Amino acid sequence: MDGSFTIVKKVYNDTMILKNEKLNEFVYRMTVSCLDTGWIKPGKFINVKIPGFYLRRPMAVCDYTNDSFSFIYEIIGNGTDKLSTMKPNQEIDILEDLGNTFHYRKDHGKPLLISGGSGIGPIYCLAKQLNKDNIQYDWICGFPNQSKVALVSEIKKINPNAIICTDDGSFGEKGNVVQIINKHNLKNHYYFTCGSTNMLKAIFKNNKQGQLSLDERMGCGFGACMGCSIKTRKGEQRICKNGPIFKSEDLLW
Repeated sequence: MDGSFTIVKKVYNDTMILKNEKLNEFVYRMTVSCLDTGWIKPGKFINVKIPGFYLRRPMAVCDYTNDSFSFIYEIIGNGTDKLSTMKPNQEIDILEDLGNTFHYRKDHGKPLLISGGSGIGPIYCLAKQLNKDNIQYDWICGFPNQSKVALVSEIKKINPNAIICTDDGSFGEKGNVVQIINKHNLKNHYYFTCGSTNMLKAIFKNNKQGQLSLDERMGCGFGACMGCSIKTRKGEQRICKNGPIFKSEDLLW
């Protein structure tokens, strides 16, 4: 499975909400119509315009068909709270085809997928692509506690051996993702991950090499501003344009 570390194009599109499903108390999955999903690859994201709010919200694509795609989001403020109230058949303004993609090579060996909480979206998309390409992989899905767990049946359908864990042990194995990585001797596996910044930094320090999808508020979503800039070994980089996926060796954590 090959990916690209460049933006291909940017499209503003008024799409129709098909579903807005509540997965747990704070996490939702929205499915929207789309005339062309050929641009979607694991890691790609969109920028959603929420009525009444100036800044768009970046969301990673979770799954897709020929004429629709879905994304996972968590209520963390007034904007995403408003998004959770939107209904099917409402139009929603979305900026599509943003960011780069996860890039798997055969010399990575058996990859390790690591998702944390609502960061499951791009990892879920990657898992389905790896299945399609007949590439075996390990998958750890971490959640804070049972109330935050989502999509377990769908995860297990994609990969029956996926490990579900919670920090407090209220569901699945007990421990955070780094503890589970070490418990199952997966520390040296090449990894692909998305989740909170604290989780990503812990994985970065624990495992040698991988690719991390960074979560950051963005002004424009396609590199016109410098609102999401970070310092890397390659100099100043914009998460929306040069990322959101970065190789571990390029980060300065």
